[in-house]
Amino acid sequence: MGGSKICYIYFVLSQAIWGVLPAFWLLLRQLPPLYTLASRIVWASVFCFLLILQKKLLPDLKGVRQERWQWPYIAGACIFITLNWGAYIYATTQGFILQASLAYFINPIILVFFGGLIFHERLRPVQKLSVVVAATGLVLAFCLYGVVPWLSFFICLSWAIYSMLKKKVRLDSQVSVFIESFSMVPLSLLFIAFSEYHGMGAVGTFQGWQWLLLPATGIVTAIPMMLFSAGVKGVPITTGGMLMYLSPSITLVIGLLSGETITPPLRLTFCFAWVAVALYMYGLYQTIKGLRESGYH
Repeated sequence: MGGSKICYIYFVLSQAIWGVLPAFWLLLRQLPPLYTLASRIVWASVFCFLLILQKKLLPDLKGVRQERWQWPYIAGACIFITLNWGAYIYATTQGFILQASLAYFINPIILVFFGGLIFHERLRPVQKLSVVVAATGLVLAFCLYGVVPWLSFFICLSWAIYSMLKKKVRLDSQVSVFIESFSMVPLSLLFIAFSEYHGMGAVGTFQGWQWLLLPATGIVTAIPMMLFSAGVKGVPITTGGMLMYLSPSITLVIGLLSGETITPPLRLTFCFAWVAVALYMYGLYQTIKGLRESGYH
């Protein structure tokens, strides 16, 4: 199998796994969301550290001490990825899976906006229009119904800020993900101990095979990230941009199958988001077409 084909497989698998993750988090809805988040941080750290040992990346990890200029960006990334995962786990375990889906429909559009605002990347008119359309949906939902899907907005915004901070980090991806998780391990262990002491943890709630769900929280979040990192290198931008909508589409179906209903404000926001996505995809097409015409390969 050619290298490009395996990259496509890795990329599609990463999106599919991210898409079905809400079904996994539903298995943990008996636990408080913060307890689940703390467990995910601890086990993701363990899993990432084993990968660092396996790939012999310990020198890279030790070298972070000399890269002090990166520390503020790493700290910021740590904070925002923790907030992002906390909001996502809360959404998927407390009956807001559709809002999680909406967040990742509009996420690429928000990233385009940040790219133009912060990094002064050139935006085509159609890309600017996609940002305006997505924002209009949120504003109309508030004006007509007095409701805004705040969880969607928070998940999307925290991921966008995290992505912007990661552009400044020059570490190996697995090393940086390990640091982001490990820096929160002390607080996570304290919270797990506090929860168990007060009878709000997994002890007395989980039995038998359910205990395997806790270490799985680290594995199921690390594997799609590795697949994505391996696949994105060999998938064209336009194709990757389209395939990235596989994940929120699967999540949308899972939300509906779990019994959630699309409320009028959420329906309105989704409609505007899908129009914005269509504009965003057209903008991607124009960008790639322009690069090809200019002789860029």
